[in-house]
Amino acid sequence: MKKLLSLVGILLMALLVTACGNDQAASDEKMEKDTYVADLQGAQLEATFSHVGDNVRKVDQKMVYPLDYLGLEEGVKVDDATKKQLEEQVTSQYKGYKDGKGTSLETKFTDDGMELNMSVDLYKADKDAVGSLLVGTTDPKNVSYKDTVEQFEAQGFTKK
Repeated sequence: MKKLLSLVGILLMALLVTACGNDQAASDEKMEKDTYVADLQGAQLEATFSHVGDNVRKVDQKMVYPLDYLGLEEGVKVDDATKKQLEEQVTSQYKGYKDGKGTSLETKFTDDGMELNMSVDLYKADKDAVGSLLVGTTDPKNVSYKDTVEQFEAQGFTKK
């Protein structure tokens, strides 16, 4: 699980490393949403990019990990102690997203596994916080949609 969580972290870092200058007026342009999906080692990953032209505004990610991916037997009820341990592991990995301005991190368990939802609004999040979450960016309001999608596609994501 750490390997996949690390991959997601790397992809998020890549998102802001691709920051570029884009000075178009946002008020005149239409917000678009595109969703990319991947199946990595049984985990279902989904990233939705809200963007205006080539400028990423918000990224929402949903990751669903089956019980066997988490090292648990399918069909077995996950006890509260195990749930808490897994939630703590995820929270420590992505602590910058938990209860931050313009960011969110939620975990929930289903009968089939664990669902992780992460979100970062590049226009609402604190610039320094985004810089620490997504290393390499100097301006979270200037992230290239095209470059970001290319990096996600290189990791196996396809447009939904």
